[in-house]
Amino acid sequence: MSVLLTTLIAGLGRRLAYWGAFIVALGIAVWTLFRQGRRAAEAELAIRRADARIRALQTSKEIRHEVQNADRADLKRRAERWMRD
Repeated sequence: MSVLLTTLIAGLGRRLAYWGAFIVALGIAVWTLFRQGRRAAEAELAIRRADARIRALQTSKEIRHEVQNADRADLKRRAERWMRD
């Protein structure tokens, strides 16, 4: 009888250790995927922000260049049209 109990307890211990290791491995895999996804989203957001900043700087440069190269009459006409609208 004691041999049977020892065998059952030993078998239960091995199964419990197997399932515990499986659950821990699954938890680590889920945590890793979640972390990679969050890092990828942060990187994508940083890229989008940088692209938007570059577009804004290029637009500003183009407008500044256009205003500096325009003659006085053209600037006056644009200002009047802008104030009218």
